[in-house]
Amino acid sequence: MKEKIAIIGVGKVGTAVGFLLKGKGYTIASICARHQESLDRAHDLIGGEPFLDVAEASKKGDVVLLTTGDDQIQKVCGEIAAKGGFCQGQKVIHMSGASSLDVLKSAQESGAEILSIHPLQAFATISGAIEQLPGTVFGVTADENVIEWAYNFVEELGGRPIYIQDAQKLIYHAAACVVSNFFVTLMWIGKKMAMHVGMPDEMALDAYWPLVKGTFNNIEENGPVGALTGPIVRGDIETIKGHRKKIGEELRGLLEVYDVLGRHTVEVALEKGTIDSEIAKNLMRQFEKAH
Repeated sequence: MKEKIAIIGVGKVGTAVGFLLKGKGYTIASICARHQESLDRAHDLIGGEPFLDVAEASKKGDVVLLTTGDDQIQKVCGEIAAKGGFCQGQKVIHMSGASSLDVLKSAQESGAEILSIHPLQAFATISGAIEQLPGTVFGVTADENVIEWAYNFVEELGGRPIYIQDAQKLIYHAAACVVSNFFVTLMWIGKKMAMHVGMPDEMALDAYWPLVKGTFNNIEENGPVGALTGPIVRGDIETIKGHRKKIGEELRGLLEVYDVLGRHTVEVALEKGTIDSEIAKNLMRQFEKAH
């Protein structure tokens, strides 16, 4: 018989996970939120006895999912523990990418087994999360005695588990921020530059979108090193000089970003083998010039 699930925090992730688990035959025993409106919305989708009290909700589950905001996990966990909401043999899970298992220490001290499962995915809506979670890689952090259970639980969600050491979670999460959040920032910078040369707002992204999608496809097929194109991979120093001169004159605030990314792109080109060490040094000299 599958475990009963208590979900503390029914935002996008908590509600989506509950929906998928319910579809796999798990009983959603309880749901908990600070506001009645959130409870009502989640209850319509996944059921579960609604609670405003975190400890009472926790008592209903064999598995307790703490899907609150990252900065609330430790506080909520401590509140549940202080009220006697955990018991021996319960499994208590958080889904934060950056937080260590330390934030669940009060649950562990109450006799529960603790673990973390974090989906490497960005969710804008509940419906989007329901669609995107299956097939997503989950970073799993757990003690040896519960790791097999954790892998099976992730697979029930349609996820692909990979083990992440607790001490490495911040680097793991920072990598997610680099490829997701910073990509958004790069698109924002690119749009800003496109508008600077006269492209209207509504076209500034559309004009470059086929290039972006083509790059994504190349990365998927060939990896980042194999996908690299452009002046750096060709060792085209004159083009780089021209870029830096014009950006420095008209968009000076972006020159530092261009140079930082340029230096790392030289490393990629070296790994690809399209430039030699001498060309790499000459390129690096350009990117290391004073702003």
